[in-house]
Amino acid sequence: MLTSFLSAGSRVGITLASYRARVPDAPPARAILLTGTVGSGKTAVTIAIGDLLALREQPYALVDLDWLGWMEPAPGSLITQRSVLAENLRLIWPTFREAGVGRLVLARYVEDSAQLGEFRAALPGVELVVVRLVATQAVIERRLRARDSGAQLTEHLAETALFAARGEAGALEDAVVENGDRPLTEVAAEVLAAAGWNADGGQLSEPARPRERS
Repeated sequence: MLTSFLSAGSRVGITLASYRARVPDAPPARAILLTGTVGSGKTAVTIAIGDLLALREQPYALVDLDWLGWMEPAPGSLITQRSVLAENLRLIWPTFREAGVGRLVLARYVEDSAQLGEFRAALPGVELVVVRLVATQAVIERRLRARDSGAQLTEHLAETALFAARGEAGALEDAVVENGDRPLTEVAAEVLAAAGWNADGGQLSEPARPRERS
Protein backbone atom coordinates (compact mmCIF):
# COMPACT_ATOMS: atom_id res chain seq x y z
CA MET A 1 0.00 0.00 0.00
CA LEU A 2 2.78 2.44 0.94
CA THR A 3 4.60 1.63 -2.34
CA SER A 4 1.49 2.45 -4.36
CA PHE A 5 0.98 5.64 -2.35
CA LEU A 6 4.54 6.81 -3.00
CA SER A 7 4.36 5.87 -6.66
CA ALA A 8 1.27 7.99 -7.11
CA GLY A 9 2.68 10.67 -4.84
CA SER A 10 5.86 10.99 -6.88
CA ARG A 11 3.80 12.63 -9.62
CA VAL A 12 2.91 15.43 -7.21
CA GLY A 13 6.25 15.67 -5.46
CA ILE A 14 5.57 13.43 -2.44
CA THR A 15 8.58 11.38 -1.36
CA LEU A 16 9.22 9.00 1.50
CA ALA A 17 11.34 11.66 3.19
CA SER A 18 8.58 14.28 2.98
CA TYR A 19 6.00 11.74 4.13
CA ARG A 20 8.08 10.97 7.21
CA ALA A 21 8.65 14.67 7.85
CA ARG A 22 4.94 15.02 8.58
CA VAL A 23 5.28 12.95 11.78
CA PRO A 24 5.08 15.28 14.81
CA ASP A 25 7.99 15.65 17.15
CA ALA A 26 8.19 12.66 19.49
CA PRO A 27 8.27 13.13 23.28
CA PRO A 28 11.49 12.50 25.21
CA ALA A 29 12.32 8.83 24.83
CA ARG A 30 12.19 6.42 27.75
CA ALA A 31 12.50 2.65 27.80
CA ILE A 32 11.96 -0.21 30.21
CA LEU A 33 13.94 -3.42 29.88
CA LEU A 34 12.26 -6.36 31.60
CA THR A 35 14.76 -9.02 32.51
CA GLY A 36 14.60 -12.17 34.60
CA THR A 37 15.04 -15.90 34.34
CA VAL A 38 13.14 -18.03 31.84
CA GLY A 39 9.56 -18.37 33.05
CA SER A 40 9.58 -15.14 35.06
CA GLY A 41 6.87 -13.70 32.80
CA LYS A 42 8.79 -11.09 30.83
CA THR A 43 6.72 -11.33 27.65
CA ALA A 44 3.37 -11.46 29.44
CA VAL A 45 4.19 -8.41 31.56
CA THR A 46 5.48 -6.55 28.50
CA ILE A 47 2.11 -7.06 26.79
CA ALA A 48 0.27 -5.99 29.95
CA ILE A 49 2.28 -2.77 30.05
CA GLY A 50 1.35 -2.14 26.44
CA ASP A 51 -2.33 -2.60 27.33
CA LEU A 52 -2.03 0.02 30.09
CA LEU A 53 -0.35 2.51 27.77
CA ALA A 54 -2.89 1.83 25.01
CA LEU A 55 -5.76 2.65 27.36
CA ARG A 56 -4.27 6.14 27.71
CA GLU A 57 -3.56 6.39 23.96
CA GLN A 58 0.14 6.70 24.74
CA PRO A 59 2.37 5.95 21.70
CA TYR A 60 4.50 2.92 22.54
CA ALA A 61 6.38 -0.04 21.10
CA LEU A 62 6.94 -3.52 22.54
CA VAL A 63 9.90 -5.68 21.53
CA ASP A 64 10.72 -9.22 22.62
CA LEU A 65 14.45 -8.95 22.02
CA ASP A 66 14.90 -12.71 21.62
CA TRP A 67 13.34 -12.47 18.16
CA LEU A 68 15.83 -9.84 17.01
CA GLY A 69 18.69 -12.32 17.41
CA TRP A 70 16.95 -15.60 16.61
CA MET A 71 19.36 -16.94 14.00
CA GLU A 72 22.13 -19.44 13.35
CA PRO A 73 25.15 -17.79 11.69
CA ALA A 74 26.92 -19.55 8.86
CA PRO A 75 30.04 -21.53 9.81
CA GLY A 76 33.02 -19.22 10.04
CA SER A 77 30.92 -16.07 10.26
CA LEU A 78 32.26 -13.34 12.51
CA ILE A 79 28.70 -12.19 13.15
CA THR A 80 27.24 -13.56 16.38
CA GLN A 81 23.65 -13.85 17.57
CA ARG A 82 24.43 -11.32 20.28
CA SER A 83 25.85 -8.72 17.91
CA VAL A 84 22.94 -9.19 15.51
CA LEU A 85 20.47 -8.61 18.35
CA ALA A 86 22.07 -5.30 19.38
CA GLU A 87 22.44 -4.13 15.78
CA ASN A 88 18.81 -4.90 14.93
CA LEU A 89 17.67 -2.97 17.99
CA ARG A 90 19.76 -0.01 16.85
CA LEU A 91 18.18 -0.17 13.38
CA ILE A 92 14.52 -0.40 14.41
CA TRP A 93 14.57 2.32 17.05
CA PRO A 94 14.72 5.27 14.57
CA THR A 95 11.64 3.88 12.80
CA PHE A 96 9.70 3.82 16.06
CA ARG A 97 10.78 7.40 16.73
CA GLU A 98 9.59 8.51 13.30
CA ALA A 99 6.19 7.08 14.25
CA GLY A 100 6.13 9.32 17.33
CA VAL A 101 6.92 6.56 19.82
CA GLY A 102 8.51 7.78 23.02
CA ARG A 103 7.89 4.76 25.24
CA LEU A 104 9.68 1.51 24.49
CA VAL A 105 9.27 -1.73 26.47
CA LEU A 106 11.82 -4.49 25.91
CA ALA A 107 11.90 -8.06 27.19
CA ARG A 108 15.09 -10.10 27.42
CA TYR A 109 17.22 -12.02 29.90
CA VAL A 110 20.37 -9.88 30.13
CA GLU A 111 23.48 -12.03 30.13
CA ASP A 112 25.92 -9.55 31.66
CA SER A 113 26.79 -5.88 32.08
CA ALA A 114 28.49 -5.83 28.68
CA GLN A 115 25.27 -6.85 26.94
CA LEU A 116 23.34 -4.22 28.88
CA GLY A 117 25.89 -1.72 27.59
CA GLU A 118 25.22 -2.93 24.05
CA PHE A 119 21.50 -2.27 24.50
CA ARG A 120 22.13 1.21 25.87
CA ALA A 121 24.45 2.00 22.96
CA ALA A 122 21.74 0.88 20.52
CA LEU A 123 19.32 3.43 22.05
CA PRO A 124 21.26 6.72 22.16
CA GLY A 125 19.55 9.43 24.13
CA VAL A 126 17.01 7.02 25.62
CA GLU A 127 16.56 6.75 29.40
CA LEU A 128 16.64 2.98 29.98
CA VAL A 129 15.40 1.51 33.27
CA VAL A 130 16.03 -2.18 33.95
CA VAL A 131 13.43 -4.09 35.95
CA ARG A 132 14.05 -7.70 36.95
CA LEU A 133 10.99 -9.89 37.38
CA VAL A 134 11.12 -12.61 40.02
CA ALA A 135 8.85 -15.48 41.05
CA THR A 136 9.18 -18.58 43.18
CA GLN A 137 10.70 -21.68 41.67
CA ALA A 138 7.37 -23.48 42.04
CA VAL A 139 5.52 -20.79 40.05
CA ILE A 140 8.16 -20.72 37.33
CA GLU A 141 8.18 -24.51 36.99
CA ARG A 142 4.39 -24.55 36.71
CA ARG A 143 4.51 -21.97 33.93
CA LEU A 144 7.18 -23.86 32.04
CA ARG A 145 5.32 -27.17 32.25
CA ALA A 146 2.16 -25.48 30.97
CA ARG A 147 3.84 -24.00 27.89
CA ASP A 148 6.84 -26.23 27.04
CA SER A 149 7.37 -29.91 26.39
CA GLY A 150 10.06 -32.42 25.48
CA ALA A 151 13.63 -31.25 25.07
CA GLN A 152 12.65 -27.59 25.35
CA LEU A 153 11.03 -28.16 28.74
CA THR A 154 14.07 -30.05 29.98
CA GLU A 155 16.37 -27.28 28.79
CA HIS A 156 14.31 -24.51 30.34
CA LEU A 157 13.91 -26.30 33.66
CA ALA A 158 17.69 -26.65 33.82
CA GLU A 159 18.25 -23.00 32.92
CA THR A 160 15.79 -21.31 35.22
CA ALA A 161 17.63 -21.71 38.53
CA LEU A 162 20.97 -20.90 36.89
CA PHE A 163 19.68 -17.76 35.22
CA ALA A 164 17.96 -16.62 38.40
CA ALA A 165 21.18 -17.02 40.38
CA ARG A 166 23.14 -15.09 37.76
CA GLY A 167 20.57 -12.32 37.77
CA GLU A 168 20.76 -12.01 41.54
CA ALA A 169 24.56 -11.99 41.54
CA GLY A 170 24.86 -9.58 38.61
CA ALA A 171 22.48 -7.00 40.13
CA LEU A 172 22.11 -5.21 36.79
CA GLU A 173 18.59 -4.03 37.51
CA ASP A 174 17.32 -0.70 38.80
CA ALA A 175 14.36 -2.38 40.50
CA VAL A 176 12.97 -5.84 41.27
CA VAL A 177 9.26 -6.62 40.85
CA GLU A 178 7.58 -9.81 42.05
CA ASN A 179 5.57 -11.58 39.33
CA GLY A 180 4.05 -14.56 41.07
CA ASP A 181 0.37 -15.45 41.39
CA ARG A 182 -1.19 -12.01 41.03
CA PRO A 183 -2.89 -10.11 38.18
CA LEU A 184 -0.63 -9.08 35.32
CA THR A 185 -2.19 -5.61 35.34
CA GLU A 186 -1.02 -5.16 38.92
CA VAL A 187 2.50 -6.30 38.04
CA ALA A 188 2.59 -4.03 34.98
CA ALA A 189 1.49 -1.02 37.05
CA GLU A 190 4.21 -1.73 39.59
CA VAL A 191 6.83 -1.93 36.83
CA LEU A 192 5.70 1.45 35.49
CA ALA A 193 5.89 2.93 38.98
CA ALA A 194 9.38 1.47 39.49
CA ALA A 195 10.46 3.10 36.23
CA GLY A 196 9.00 6.43 37.32
CA TRP A 197 6.30 6.42 34.62
CA ASN A 198 2.77 7.50 35.42
CA ALA A 199 -0.34 5.86 33.96
CA ASP A 200 -0.10 7.64 30.62
CA GLY A 201 3.59 6.89 30.19
CA GLY A 202 4.88 10.29 31.26
CA GLN A 203 7.47 10.88 33.92
CA LEU A 204 5.90 10.67 37.36
CA SER A 205 9.02 10.62 39.50
CA GLU A 206 12.65 9.70 39.45
CA PRO A 207 13.10 6.04 38.48
CA ALA A 208 14.52 3.62 40.99
CA ARG A 209 18.27 3.70 41.23
CA PRO A 210 20.44 0.58 40.95
CA ARG A 211 20.95 -1.08 44.29
CA GLU A 212 24.42 -0.89 45.76
CA ARG A 213 26.48 -4.03 45.62
CA SER A 214 27.96 -5.37 48.78
